[in-house]
Amino acid sequence: MLQIPFLDWTLPEIMAYFQDDWILAWVLILSGGLLAIWLLENITDPVPILGSIFDFLVAIGTYLGFFVGILDIFVGYVVWTVQPGATIVAGVLILMGFSLVMRVLSKFPLALLFAVAIAIFGVITIHGFLIPYISTPVIGTYVAWLTSGKGMLVIGFIIFCVAYVLGGLIIKILELIGKIFASVPVSVIVGLAAIAVGVIIILNPSLLSIGPWP
Repeated sequence: MLQIPFLDWTLPEIMAYFQDDWILAWVLILSGGLLAIWLLENITDPVPILGSIFDFLVAIGTYLGFFVGILDIFVGYVVWTVQPGATIVAGVLILMGFSLVMRVLSKFPLALLFAVAIAIFGVITIHGFLIPYISTPVIGTYVAWLTSGKGMLVIGFIIFCVAYVLGGLIIKILELIGKIFASVPVSVIVGLAAIAVGVIIILNPSLLSIGPWP
């Protein structure tokens, strides 16, 4: 039977894996390259073959970058907790991860997705809470209707409307921030900064207040 060892790792083991200067540096450099590739795309646009190649790489990098961005945020959290003095490194990782993630999320209606997610969670929670009372005298009839398909649709719709209205403003602000960080100029600047930080970590990590790992 196929064995995939890293699937059995615990969270502390995963965090420990990234507590290494070289691994940290290459996470920064490679992730920064995914962001900085938009600069090369614009430069190579006039060149027929190169332009097409980099257009393809950018398309792949956008969606691959979503998962890389989640990893960057996680590694940033590891640095923040294990190396409290290396705030610049943690900040660049989290900022870069946010930028990569928002390149994908900014393409979707976040307010709608947020409201749908809250509605689904709310319906499941309410159904689980009410179902034990379905045989209770007097209220059992109402509980039975509420836990039926029609009842769940009505509850879900109400939760969706409330979540969409209340969460809309916050989501709109997040969408605006996300679009700014997902823009090409900001992405390129953050990517180049991440590459520079990665190179510094390889050459002299103490410059960024990175000491010995536990």
